Amino acid sequence: MVKHAVLLIVFPVLVACGTIVRGVSDGVDAINASQSFRQGRFGALTEEELAWASTAWKYIENNTQLQTGLVNGIDNFPSTNMSGISDYLISLLAAKEFEFISNKQYDERLTLVLTFLNDMNLSIGQIPNKVYHTQTGQMTDYGLQPKDIGWSSLDVGRLLIALAMVKQHSPEFSEYVDKAVLRWNFCELINEDGELFGGAIFDGNVTRYKEGRLGVEEYTSYGYLDWQVVPYKAMRIDPYDVATIYGIDLLFDGRDPRNFDVLRPVYSTPYLWMGLEFNWDKIDDRSSSDATHTDEVMSAMADSLYRVQEARWDADRIYTARGDHVVAGDPYFVYDAVYALGTPWITVAEDGSSHDLLALVSTRVAFQMWALWKTDYTDRLMILVKELYDPQRGWYEGRYERNSKYEKSITLKTNAGVLEALLYKKKGKLYQPKEDREYRDVQFDSRFYHPGKCLTETFDDYD
Repeated sequence: MVKHAVLLIVFPVLVACGTIVRGVSDGVDAINASQSFRQGRFGALTEEELAWASTAWKYIENNTQLQTGLVNGIDNFPSTNMSGISDYLISLLAAKEFEFISNKQYDERLTLVLTFLNDMNLSIGQIPNKVYHTQTGQMTDYGLQPKDIGWSSLDVGRLLIALAMVKQHSPEFSEYVDKAVLRWNFCELINEDGELFGGAIFDGNVTRYKEGRLGVEEYTSYGYLDWQVVPYKAMRIDPYDVATIYGIDLLFDGRDPRNFDVLRPVYSTPYLWMGLEFNWDKIDDRSSSDATHTDEVMSAMADSLYRVQEARWDADRIYTARGDHVVAGDPYFVYDAVYALGTPWITVAEDGSSHDLLALVSTRVAFQMWALWKTDYTDRLMILVKELYDPQRGWYEGRYERNSKYEKSITLKTNAGVLEALLYKKKGKLYQPKEDREYRDVQFDSRFYHPGKCLTETFDDYD
């Protein structure tokens, strides 16, 4: 499925803590060879697990804005983005499955979201804006001031995945999902080489930029594949380099940050999403088996990320469940990287600054690793995080590595992540492709329908 990169071999360099960075010609073979046997957790939820899910749903109830049907991305802060809407849609599927809401309540909530997506203003009139006000539904900047600030192809790709899962679960809504997406101009999201592009608007001027990094791009690409748009270059893992930590090989983004202005942290989030939603399979794989994974490279990369965090506990007795998370003060958002900037176990902000004292045992990551890897280590993690909640508000972001203190920020991403992990436990992989003819297929087939939005490319195989 993925072609091996052909790059020059560099000499091994010892950088820190037993970490070795080396050339890449053997990288894919190395991580494939190092895969461990994986068993996830499956079955009906226990009483305790249902209580965990109910606590997460409490966040959704508290933060739903009745005017628009949208959910705040952070507790009591009326802002969201396309990835946040994705989190809410997956939470809605979980709430219906766990019978926290009735069929009528599900219908009402989903209808409000689809109405918003069909009616919302678009950046440059063509693509979802990066941020929306959850009370007014208007485009804003990050300070909630009305403004068109551009778009994120990564957030849009994640929304496409969530919308696909909604259609698979509730096909009666397919028409309304498709009508919303057909408003968008995919020419602004993917270039002719199959690269994902975001956009930023300053003083009325639009700047388009290459968006994504290893892991994030491969996951996001599945949303575009569902719409038969093939982001060929975004799906390729090269260029990459290899780091070895505790004897375990990790691949990391090999693009030179001096030339590409891209932060390249290796962290868990995209690999966990790919496991929960796709079982690390190719998008057209209809198998529900947890034992095989037809996207072998992403499966192996996910295993390596899990194993190196488990190995840190084994070797150094440091609990580790690293993702991206909010913090209460400056810099407000960080990546807890397994590896970044040539260094293992570093916490970095978007500007590349280091904030190692802010590293968390992430509640969301612990839940999702627990669901995907049934091991003694993930049992230990759950004991560590299962009290990190406010029963009236939802799950906290996590527990600080350095001193065990709670990070009491409460977000949609973490609470949706708990619900998604528990939904996976009950149902298995969440994306289940179907072959039903949909509204969009009729539009694509019509010779009178010429959207001019780069939605004309189809695929039979993307090997």
